[in-house]
Amino acid sequence: MPNSRALILGGLVALTVIVVSLDFAGIINGPVHRALPSQAAPAPQATYALPQGGQVVNVLDPTNALNSPTPTKNGLIKALGPVVSAPALGKDVAVVVLDGAEGAQLYARRPDRAQDPASTQKLVTALTALATLGSDTTIETKVVDNGSSITLVGGGDPTLTRKRVKNSTGNSLNELAALTAAQLKQRNKTRVALTFDDSAFTGPTTQPSWPAAYVASGVIAPVTALQTDGGRPNPATNGRTSDPSAQAGKQFAQALALQGITVVGPIKRGVAAEGAQQLAGVRSPAITNMVETMLTTSNDDIAEALAHLAGLRTGNGGSFEGGVKATRRVLDNFNVSQEGAAFFDGSGLSRDDLATPLTIAQVIYTASRSRDRGLRSLLSGLPIAGLTGTLADRFDTSGTKVASGVARGKTGTLTGVSSLAGTVVDKQGHLLVFVILADQLSTGGTLQAREAIDRFVATLASCGCQ
Repeated sequence: MPNSRALILGGLVALTVIVVSLDFAGIINGPVHRALPSQAAPAPQATYALPQGGQVVNVLDPTNALNSPTPTKNGLIKALGPVVSAPALGKDVAVVVLDGAEGAQLYARRPDRAQDPASTQKLVTALTALATLGSDTTIETKVVDNGSSITLVGGGDPTLTRKRVKNSTGNSLNELAALTAAQLKQRNKTRVALTFDDSAFTGPTTQPSWPAAYVASGVIAPVTALQTDGGRPNPATNGRTSDPSAQAGKQFAQALALQGITVVGPIKRGVAAEGAQQLAGVRSPAITNMVETMLTTSNDDIAEALAHLAGLRTGNGGSFEGGVKATRRVLDNFNVSQEGAAFFDGSGLSRDDLATPLTIAQVIYTASRSRDRGLRSLLSGLPIAGLTGTLADRFDTSGTKVASGVARGKTGTLTGVSSLAGTVVDKQGHLLVFVILADQLSTGGTLQAREAIDRFVATLASCGCQ
């Protein structure tokens, strides 16, 4: 029977070696990178084309990763000291590096210093969602017949679209309308009253600590259990509606009309009658797919929906508060440090969120050592340096290319904050878990900090550090 260390490293290496073209258009449309509130969001990216070359495979041979020497603490101190002291990282940078095989702390600088994690918070949300919801779980959006009316019931699917898109699971309102219309016609009904039910999520639809400009500028939609295209009236743009559920209700009525079903009277918010007969339903991709998309594209809408769903599943309520309670329970269950942690949302948009590098590193390590393939999707969702997702346009300089293809990481960017958390294989073939958080950057210093962080990861990749 293979030892657990070999299984862990073999699985991790396989995740990094697999280089495929990724197409997320079938899961969610819209911008895939977080823009700072003062910036325009970049255009949607549907497919990531990867460069040619097979040099990565030799570096990441599983046997090499298992038997390679572990970097020494003194070696890492010597190599990383000048890098983490770069002025571009500000005066409050916090760093930790763990042995990817055993979890031992190999290098640290303020590892227990609670910082604004920005989007690296999504790693915590990913572990929470996978652990509570189950990796193969799907979320249903359905229509029920109340007798005098029909109700469109949202289950919290953040990937629901108005129109069916390429490679999707068919979770679109148009598909649902076609299925519903067929059932209604079998019952000789062509005129119906329509309500919509978004009661699965409760409490405020935006986190009170978020700036109001987040919704207005299209950073994120109000968090509701029923929405299409991430709350965008036009999925080709980044504008958001103030009431995604009401928008979905109107869109469903229009889709029914195209199927020969007339909606009479006003479309109102309501709650489906208990015991109402289900007419039709469509289902989301599996939670594991949503987690991977959330991490690769840093999708805030998916993050908040998953946190709410985790709260709902654990009996704490589908709300911001419920998501936080679910998160703390999961971290407790996995013995992940919560020293100094303050969680307010699932996306990391709140400027009140706090996490230490050690907390985030332990989340990554927990997923890496799990025998549960579902939990390991937290790793497969991490962008590959220089190749995919939010790291596609990084690690392309002479001083950082060494990490391209051998590092994976979740980015975190807000005004004054830059962070990266993930894994890297060093030149000896040894797997390392790293987290670097910097939340006191100079005005306009985000890009310079990002470059310094890339040099930090490149140093880990190029240094055997014996």
